[in-house]
Amino acid sequence: MQLFTRDGAEFNGTPSTDHTGRPVRFVNIGCDRCHVINGQRLWIMGTENGQPYSRTGFDCWTCGNTGVRGERKERLYTAEQLARLNKAAATRAANKAEQERIAREQFLAAQDAARVAFLAEHADFIAKVAALRGEDEDAFFNRVHLQLVSDLRAPTAALVQIVEAETAKRSANASSRWIGNIGDKVTLTLTVERIIVLRSHLYGDNYINICRTQDGHVVTYKGRVDLGSVGAACTVKATVAEHEWYDGVQQTVIQRPKVQ
Repeated sequence: MQLFTRDGAEFNGTPSTDHTGRPVRFVNIGCDRCHVINGQRLWIMGTENGQPYSRTGFDCWTCGNTGVRGERKERLYTAEQLARLNKAAATRAANKAEQERIAREQFLAAQDAARVAFLAEHADFIAKVAALRGEDEDAFFNRVHLQLVSDLRAPTAALVQIVEAETAKRSANASSRWIGNIGDKVTLTLTVERIIVLRSHLYGDNYINICRTQDGHVVTYKGRVDLGSVGAACTVKATVAEHEWYDGVQQTVIQRPKVQ
């Protein structure tokens, strides 16, 4: 009677039997401690240039330089037994694959549901961020939008504050208009929004003050007159020096301001 190993290879030797009388074979287990180097089996101490080496000069105490540290018993099967085993294994594999498919579909469905719920919950905020996006792929609000719609990362309180402030700023900038005519003397109540320091060791520091009137119009002044710190309000008398566009915003440039 022809016997086979579990992987289907024919067994042509003389089988042994286990305690139940079933046919088995014994297979040598290679020594994992020593290795043949230059025809001599030595203990492995490490590797050098990808090859094992040893300098002990002693026989391997695991296998006695035989290269075999033991043997394992393997069951042998008839063709009919092997066919039944393979059929059962195929059934188990198919069942496992089906369970994994169902689990994967359930996982993806849960992900889709979570995404829909997230986008619905934060729809208004996402719309605000989308309105702030620009052409620059590395822009801050582009990255924020990507985190919201792709990573489903909930906005923090700090991020909400930033977006609200930027939205309000852009809305105000859109309504900004030029003040008076060039050369007009004007009296304005301004709130300082930003101060840019222009350092110069040769001529001394200059300051660009970006301000906003009570009506929301943007006014800028470059010079050394102190209009106050950021957030401070002041009333000045000044001359309209120029009307300019900056990033799509109408700005009125003043000169020779006198703080009242």
